[in-house]
Amino acid sequence: MFIVCAVQFLDAMDIASMGPALPKIQSDLGMSPSALQWVVSAYVLGFGGFLLLGGRLADFLERRRLLVTWLVIFAIASIAGGLVTAGEPLVGARLLKGVSAAFTAPTALAILLDTYRDERDRNRALGHYLAIASIGFVLGLVAGGFLATASWRLTMFMPALIALVVAIMARAVIVPGQRGERQQRPDLPGAVTVTLGLLATVFAVSRAADSGWVAPLTIGAALAGVLLIAAFIMIERTVRAPLIPLGIFARPQLAAANTCMLFQGSYVAFQFVSTLYYQDRLGWSPWQAGAAFVIGGLIVGVAARRFADVVSRRGAWPLATVGLALQAVSYVWFVIGLGHVSIYPLLVVQQILGGVGFAAAYPAMNITAVASAAPDEQGLASGIFIAASQIGIGLVVGVTATVLTYASNAEVGGYRAGLWFVIGVTAAITLLAATTAVKHRRRTTA
Repeated sequence: MFIVCAVQFLDAMDIASMGPALPKIQSDLGMSPSALQWVVSAYVLGFGGFLLLGGRLADFLERRRLLVTWLVIFAIASIAGGLVTAGEPLVGARLLKGVSAAFTAPTALAILLDTYRDERDRNRALGHYLAIASIGFVLGLVAGGFLATASWRLTMFMPALIALVVAIMARAVIVPGQRGERQQRPDLPGAVTVTLGLLATVFAVSRAADSGWVAPLTIGAALAGVLLIAAFIMIERTVRAPLIPLGIFARPQLAAANTCMLFQGSYVAFQFVSTLYYQDRLGWSPWQAGAAFVIGGLIVGVAARRFADVVSRRGAWPLATVGLALQAVSYVWFVIGLGHVSIYPLLVVQQILGGVGFAAAYPAMNITAVASAAPDEQGLASGIFIAASQIGIGLVVGVTATVLTYASNAEVGGYRAGLWFVIGVTAAITLLAATTAVKHRRRTTA
C-alpha cells in the first residue's frame, strides 16, 4: 500500500510543483509565453496519449517489472530536465516524464486492485490512494514555491530522487510475477492507432489553449485523432485478441463514472481562472497563489478515506451527487462574491465546500469505475479512468481558456465568464450523477 500510494504521491507532487517554477524557467531559459505553456502541456500530452496502452500492458506484462522500469525512466528524464540549458530539451524531458507516468499510474492502481480483493478493503485502500495524491498535490505547490526560490532545477531533481527511492522499494516489496490472467500478446495495430489517436487528440486540446480552436494545426490534429480512434475501433472489432475489449464501455456504471470525470476538468479549470485572478488582479506571487488551494487539498487528504468507507454503506452515486453539488455551490459562491466580498473569506468558504465536495465525489466515481473489472481488466479499467480525468482536464481547461481570451477586456467580468462556464459543466455533471443514482437504485430494487 505504501509503494502504490508513493507512486500516486510522486505523480501529483510533480504536476503541482511545476506551476510555481514556471516564471523562473521562463527567465532563465528565455522562453516565450507560448513556448512556456508546453512545459506543462508536454507532460499532459505524454500522459494522456499513452495511458490506455500503459493500462492494458499492466494486464499482460509483469507489473513489478513494468512499474520499476518506468520509475527509473521517470527519474532519468527528471535529471535530464534539471540539466538542460534551453527550452526545447526541457519540453522533451517533460514529455518523457508524462509517458512514464502513463505507465506507472495505471500499473500502481492495478496492483492495488489485485492486492485488495474484499470490497470494503478495496474501497478503503482507494480512499487512502486519493488522500495521498491530494497531500502530494498540496506539498507540490508548497515545495515547488520554496525550491523555485532557490532554483527551478531543484523542482526537477527532487522528483528524480523520490522516483529512485520508490523504485528500489518496489523492487524489494512488490511480489514478482503479478499480472492479469490474460496472457495473449497485445495486438500491435490496436496499440499504435489508439496511442497515436489519443496523442493527436490531447495535442489538439493543448494547442487550442495557445493557438485557438480554429487554428489549422488544431483542427488537423483533432481530425487526425478522430480518424485514428475510428480506425482503432474497427481493428478491435475484428482482431482475435483485442488490446481493449470494446464491451467494457457498454457497462453503464463504468461509462457514467468516466463521463463524470469531466468534473476534475472543472476543478482544474477553476484553479486556472482563480490563479490568474490572484496573480494578475491581486498581485499575489506564484507561491501565494499556490498556497490558496492548500485548505481544499488538506480537506481532501483527511476526508477522502472516510468517504470511501461511506460508499460501502450508502452507495457510490448518492455520495457522488452530493459531492458534485457541493462543488457547484462553491463555484457559484466564488463567482457571485468576486469583487464584492473580501478575498480571504471568499477563498476559505470556497475551499471548504469544494474540498469536501471533491473528497466525496472522486473516490465514489473511482470505486464505481473499477469495481466490475476482472483480474485481466484491472490495468485497463484503471487506465480508462485516469485517461478520462486527463481528457476532461484538457477539454474543460481548453474551452475555459478560450472563454477568458474572448472576455479578456471585461476585467473582473472576464474571470466571471470563465467561472460561469466551469459552473455550467459542473452542474451538467451533477445532473448526470443524480440521474445515474436514480437509475441504479431502480435496477437494484428490481
